[in-house]
Amino acid sequence: MSNNGKLSVGSYADDRSEADARSVSSWATETKLVWTYDRPVDTAAVVTSAVGEAIEQWSELSDAPPLYDFVDVDNLGALFKGKAEESGWLPSAEFQFQSCRVTVLYGSSLRVIINRNP
Repeated sequence: MSNNGKLSVGSYADDRSEADARSVSSWATETKLVWTYDRPVDTAAVVTSAVGEAIEQWSELSDAPPLYDFVDVDNLGALFKGKAEESGWLPSAEFQFQSCRVTVLYGSSLRVIINRNP
């Protein structure tokens, strides 16, 4: 994955192969995509993979700035470390990507939810 401010479709495919190996389940509707992964998992890889899938599903997303213009994905994993796991509450992160809301839920599994046109 490149950190030069742009992500190519190829980098999405590379991250997807790593993320899919841990995928527990996924489902989609016309306005929502959801993935659930066993932990431990690379948060940056699964979020990038999920956004890549959303771009493939909803082609209008490919016409706008890349994911790195919206969030520092590589640092998402730092939000879900040590104390969060030990505290008993389920930490989450939410951010806007183009016309979508991306929610990352961290519990016994890691869930990525993308809502189109929230």
